Amino acid sequence: MTPRFAWPTYRDQWDCQVTQFSLDSERHDDVIDSDYLRLKASERVWSVADIEISATTDQPLPAGLTGLTAHVLLACPTTQLRRAYPMAPHSDGSRFDAQICIPRSAVTQKASLTVELVATHNERLRIVGAGVEWALIVEAGEAPRPAGAPPISSAWIDFTSDDAPPEARRSPMSYCYLDLNESPPLLYLNSGIDGFEALIKAENAKLERRRHRDLLGAMIARQVTNSLLRAAIDEIAPGEYGAPATGPSTRILQSACEAMSRELSDTNSVEDLYEKIAALEGNPAATAQFWAEADLVLDRMTGLSDTVMNVCKDVKHV
Repeated sequence: MTPRFAWPTYRDQWDCQVTQFSLDSERHDDVIDSDYLRLKASERVWSVADIEISATTDQPLPAGLTGLTAHVLLACPTTQLRRAYPMAPHSDGSRFDAQICIPRSAVTQKASLTVELVATHNERLRIVGAGVEWALIVEAGEAPRPAGAPPISSAWIDFTSDDAPPEARRSPMSYCYLDLNESPPLLYLNSGIDGFEALIKAENAKLERRRHRDLLGAMIARQVTNSLLRAAIDEIAPGEYGAPATGPSTRILQSACEAMSRELSDTNSVEDLYEKIAALEGNPAATAQFWAEADLVLDRMTGLSDTVMNVCKDVKHV
């Protein structure tokens, strides 16, 4: 791996191999895909998965490090699970092994298995290396969306109807609601608002009708982006042992963070944004300042600011 830290690290990733895979105590080594580094457990019904994994290297321990240990980090963003399983070292320090047990109730969709190497440097524990990441496929994913297709789906529904999501029924006068539990996220638009659907769908709207349509469209875009950003921030986690903060796992949430990082004045990359947000924990003043700036950025990102300016300019002399 490329050195990223201000302390000695292993230059290259450790080689990781899953040597045995069982579901409910029954061997299923056929689901081990060593070419694509994944465990395809989505085609079977199971309660517990048992995995034997090893990590090896031919690199010597970097100078300045002592007390090398390793663990397997199991991470599942959809269930917000992060669990470390200790690994047993070999005498020469070039190999670690682990047997881990994963309950089906703890994971969904896809989880990752990453070996992390930890050692002491200047009397502090630091992450000094990592192995190649394996994926545990719990549920089969959907096919990629066609090129040019919007990143979310939408549906018109009366928010007072029994078919509407509970959140929408609790706010029957709201104009939209983004359901992030769907994959891809599903935007519900309230057909119960008289004239709303016809106005949004008006392709040849003119004058006041066009201005109202554009303003409502920008408001919807802002609310959707705001919902995506807040969901993404909920998945950002501080790094352990001095490692960088980690971001969301789904592409649509990553995209929301990337767009935000390009707009903020003090972030040059999405990694900078992850670090900025991770540092907000326990700092109410900094958190309030971040969201104040984020609100302004959201207005720019979604075109709401420009739309408001154009509408005001159009009606200035009406």
